[in-house]
Amino acid sequence: MKIISHRFIILFLLGILIFTAIWAGSESFTYEATNSISPQQIAKCRVVRHVKGETCIPLNPQRIVTLDFNSFAALLALDTKPIATWITTEIEDDFRYFQEKANGVEILRSSSGRINLEKLVLLHPDLIIVISHPVFKEVYKYASQIAPTVVLPWIETRGNWKQHIQDAARILNRTETGIQLINHYHQRVHKLKQRISNHHREIRISFAYVAGGRLVITRQQSFAGGVLNDIGILNPIFVESGDNDLPISEELLPKIDSDILFVAPLRKDDNSVIKQLQQKPLWSKLKAVQQNQVYLVDFSVWRGLNILAAQEMLNDLDKYIVNIT
Repeated sequence: MKIISHRFIILFLLGILIFTAIWAGSESFTYEATNSISPQQIAKCRVVRHVKGETCIPLNPQRIVTLDFNSFAALLALDTKPIATWITTEIEDDFRYFQEKANGVEILRSSSGRINLEKLVLLHPDLIIVISHPVFKEVYKYASQIAPTVVLPWIETRGNWKQHIQDAARILNRTETGIQLINHYHQRVHKLKQRISNHHREIRISFAYVAGGRLVITRQQSFAGGVLNDIGILNPIFVESGDNDLPISEELLPKIDSDILFVAPLRKDDNSVIKQLQQKPLWSKLKAVQQNQVYLVDFSVWRGLNILAAQEMLNDLDKYIVNIT
């Protein structure tokens, strides 16, 4: 009897130790997954997976702050307005194509992704969203101490804007809206394809921008190149060199044998470079120039990397392709 009692005590104590270990482990997981949300808040949140693991976010966040431009645009496209967003480059300052959607959002500016943490605290966010980009490498560990923070894949998807809108939609529990946005994009692409094919002629289009005094051709892996490729009108020039943007010398200008050429200045100062190019004898040899089919477009749209920019770019194509078809 004593032996049985002794064994029972040992098993009982062992059970307590195991239970304590499991409980401690689960507490540790909850702490990491919820970014230090209080027990009261945990009951009102849901766990979402992201680049940094799992985070418990509010069921209905009211004070969202985005730390990057792409997530800012994605949220607005999903009819979710953050209370504030950071603009980290001069180029991002110009977002006229969705300015109205951003009314009421506090626009904060910083350089090189150095987010003002004191300001972030004062905003009292209940959800922070940012992409996985080297610029924001150190941000997560500080932001996650302020509010639940979600890091959406960007480097991992090579800047895939279509995937990004779906990732953002999943976090916001607006998956259906994300699907509708992508479907609407593909419907517009299909209509443009049909319109072009109805005229029984092949059209080749290129987009180039001016940066650092040079003309840069964008290719399939770029934002504009990807949209043009979806439609089937991207001019496959210089494909032997790869898919990324390609600076070209003045001597190679005649190789841009596109039916339509869209050009954008990276900065306002680059307009003068475009005017200088237009004075060059080789410029007049471009097919698009000879056919009077060169159009100046908004760089922030054609390099937008978001669904709103894609829609605006399709508006440009709708407007100008009619002139050739």
